[in-house]
Amino acid sequence: MTIQDLGAIGELVGGAAVIATLIYLAIQVKQSNVSTHRNMYAQGATAISNYWLTLAKDPELYRTFTSMLRNPESLSRQELDQGYLVMDSYLSLMESYYLHNAEYGEEISQQRWARILRRMLSLTGGQKYWSERRSSFHDQFATYVDQITANDE
Repeated sequence: MTIQDLGAIGELVGGAAVIATLIYLAIQVKQSNVSTHRNMYAQGATAISNYWLTLAKDPELYRTFTSMLRNPESLSRQELDQGYLVMDSYLSLMESYYLHNAEYGEEISQQRWARILRRMLSLTGGQKYWSERRSSFHDQFATYVDQITANDE
């Protein structure tokens, strides 16, 4: 075997090592992305749970929020604004959750939250809220909300 033959074998082995390294790195990146997605999903679910828990622990805020959804005419302007801020907070969480899930295809959990949104926005105050605040949200999320609430009509 000549030096040129050994050099060719070395190049072949080196090329195979580079390909093996690239495959290994691709697998590692994919696993990291899956892990990041799962962590973000868990954080989103925790944030939504904490939101509802906070609302449940404050009877006056809960009353204002549910009145804003069911009977907004019964509230003062200040109470209505407070109810709107609570709804803003919730829909901001949902918007973030939706945009993340839309990117990663998390359909099952999205269906659950769609039912909750549909129920809330089908109420008199929810419809009023959405007509006044829709433009505050990302176009993709606003279109999604329009679609799920249209299924209710």
